[in-house]
Formats: sequence, structure tokens, C-alpha cells
Amino acid sequence: MLGYVKAFKPEMKIKDYELYKGVYCSLCRALGRLYSPIAQLFLSFDFAFAAVLRLAAGDSGCTFSKKRCPYNPAKKCMICKSRDELDFCAHAVIITVFYKVKDNLHDGGIKSKLLAALIYPIVALMHKKAKRLAPEIDEIIGGSMTIQAQIEKKPDAGIDESAHPSAEALGRVMSLGFEEERKSSLYNLGYMVGRYVYILDAADDLESDVKNGSFNPFKAEFGVNHGEAFVRRVRGMLNLTQSSALDALDSLEKKRFEDILENIVFDGLTFSSEKVLEKYAPKNKSKEYTVE
Repeated sequence: MLGYVKAFKPEMKIKDYELYKGVYCSLCRALGRLYSPIAQLFLSFDFAFAAVLRLAAGDSGCTFSKKRCPYNPAKKCMICKSRDELDFCAHAVIITVFYKVKDNLHDGGIKSKLLAALIYPIVALMHKKAKRLAPEIDEIIGGSMTIQAQIEKKPDAGIDESAHPSAEALGRVMSLGFEEERKSSLYNLGYMVGRYVYILDAADDLESDVKNGSFNPFKAEFGVNHGEAFVRRVRGMLNLTQSSALDALDSLEKKRFEDILENIVFDGLTFSSEKVLEKYAPKNKSKEYTVE
């Protein structure tokens, strides 16, 4: 995931935002505890969503306590004591980063390849541990990256075919370890969020991919002619995907964090998409009037 799946703070209650930040901080601590402080640099709010979702669906509960932040000792953070789901998501962070870095080494631009070459030895060492502790996650994500690479070799691959491997991987990872009743809802929600992120990222990168000659499923249809028609097409796909994600969220039996999840899947995704699409079809800013 790429930074699009996060809460929209203006629409959150203060207590919910504190709990949301608490899960984020708890996942950060899990990465540091399991993989070293360097691993904490790979954390994003996307993985915080994954942790909130699995904690919401799980039966283990989530008790919080306040602890001082190691990077800002003057500040106390809410920390979740339930380690299992946080450790699960920490493994997913490392495994995802490893395959992304590996992909950049082979298919990235010059800057991406250079950065990937610099961090690969460290990430590979972390991945060795993550693969041992979470082999199922590694199998799912590694397999999806292989299929994704094959699809991206097809010049005529469409958005549905291209989005499927990463969407399916997220759905499978999110539902790992749950019984059938919740597994289906978690898979569908993970799949639709993964599909949403892929579509939005492809739209976000279209200009640079056209310039660099990189694969993008929108290139064949729109090329350099991305304006109002492109925005309408992408927004329509995103709206349908988001609607399916909300249906899956409604069907999920949630033990906690319901308002936080609704905020992320509705307000957060909507804000992220509008921010991306605005660069292709900027909204007209309303005129300012002064009343004397």
C-alpha cells in the first residue's frame, strides 16, 4: 500500500483519533522490537489500517496504556498491549517492502534502482526473519508480485487484470487466521481496498509513467490525453470499488474501532482520491468577497 489508506482527521472524534494514532504507534514499536529501529522507517498509515482492521475483527481485545515515545520522550503515546495482530502486520510491512525493493532493482528507474541497491542488503536480512515467522504472508505477497510482473509485460493489460494480483493479495492477507464467517468479509474488504489503491496509484503515476515509458494500465486508453474524461473514468471506477468496500465493512462483525474503520474507508479514501484527481481537473476556486 502506498499512503492512500488513512483516516481523515477533520471527521473523527478526538477519542477515535487518539486510538487510531495509538495503533500506529504500537505498530511502530512492534517493528522496532522485531526488526530494529531501521524497520520503523518503512511504516505507513496503510499498514495502520491493516492493524486496526484485524484488531477490530479479532477476539483478543485491545487494551491501551500510555507510554513515552522513544523519539519524543516529552510525549506520551497510547500503546496497544495486544501483540499478535501488531506482530502480524509488522511481518507484512517487512515482506511487502522487501518485494517492492526487489522489484525496483529490476524494473525501477535509475534513482529507484540506486536507492533499492543501497537498502537491499538490510531489507533482505529483515525479510529472512519475516519469512521464517510469517511464511503464509510471504507466499501470498511473493506470489502476487510474480503474477503482477507477468501482467505488466503485456502492453494491452487493462486495469481490471492489472489490479487483481495486489487486490487479491491484500484480501488474503487480511483474512488469514479468521474463521469462515469473518474471513469472507475481511477478504472482500481487503480486496476492494487493494483494488482502490492500485487504481488510484495508477492514476497518480500516469503522467510520470508516460514520460518514463513505464507500464501503466491507463496508457493504452488515455496516453497523454488525461483531462476531464480521464477523471470521470477513474472516479467512476473508484466510486464503485469504494461502495463494494463499504458493503464488505458493513457485513463484517466488528468488536471495536467501527467508527475509525468507517472514517478510513469512506472519508479517508475519498479525500485521497480527490487530492490525486484534482491535478488532472483542478476545481475552480470560489472568488473571495469582502464585505465592508
